[in-house]
Amino acid sequence: MKIFKFSSILFSTLLLVSACKDDVKSNLNNTPNTEGIGYVETDASPSGIYDNIVSQLNSNENIGIIAEVNHSENAQNVGLELDFTRTVYFGNPTLGTPLMQNNSSAGLDLPQRLTVFTDEIGDAIVAYNSVDYLVNRHSLSDVSTTDMIANALVTIVNSATEKDIVLNSSSPILNDGIISVTSTNDFNTTYNLILDTLNSLDAVSVIAELDHQANAQSVAMELLPTKLIIFGNPALGTPLMSELRTIALDLPQKMLIYENSDGDVNIIYNNPFYIGERHGITGNNDTLEMISQALQTISASGTSAN
Repeated sequence: MKIFKFSSILFSTLLLVSACKDDVKSNLNNTPNTEGIGYVETDASPSGIYDNIVSQLNSNENIGIIAEVNHSENAQNVGLELDFTRTVYFGNPTLGTPLMQNNSSAGLDLPQRLTVFTDEIGDAIVAYNSVDYLVNRHSLSDVSTTDMIANALVTIVNSATEKDIVLNSSSPILNDGIISVTSTNDFNTTYNLILDTLNSLDAVSVIAELDHQANAQSVAMELLPTKLIIFGNPALGTPLMSELRTIALDLPQKMLIYENSDGDVNIIYNNPFYIGERHGITGNNDTLEMISQALQTISASGTSAN
């Protein structure tokens, strides 16, 4: 009877602790509610999960890692603090190219990326932009590879966490939050002017350049000239991630330059205020405005006369 009594007390205590933890999670809005993402929550080590994901990607000869971004380290480099937050960018041209053949703007949300971060109570979250989000945002229709991409993302995250994916719904949002600028210059001139501008800015780092057309050609597929630049300024991005970490899925900034079938050259990028709204950012409007002004200046540089 004593053992039973002790066990009952212990069991009740554990339930109370668990309930308190759940209350803390609820009070901190711990569960990611960003529309159009897939995620997993686990108490496993975030660094271990991240390393597992990278190992899986490296072991697949069809996948190339484009970039790895250590947001926490970047924050430290500008005198700020951010708990564990890392993003890996990766792609498989055989699967991604058909999306851009259907709509070039899809290149703004490619390559795929997975973000691993710790939440307010120390749990690890693995998150990614769902394929449904890409399909809705870029009005992709009947692209045979979308299911394969979705399944691949689920497999990678399941294997790394041994947890089931939660998919947040994605409403029809065609071109939502995409700012487009038409250039009067040719494709190469536009691209080089933008890249030169980025490289001239001391506070900005170019994380990666991605030639979607060349990658398509590497797997015997055709694509009109399409290039992506990934770049960022941790002094502006870190405050946003400190408020809500899922925004790391849309940071650093990206700018896509592409030529359409009529020969028009377009520059597109994400509206920072859309990104802020998508992830529930409410307290950093000044930062979003600074980013918005910077992106306008950078994109305009691609249209300037030689």
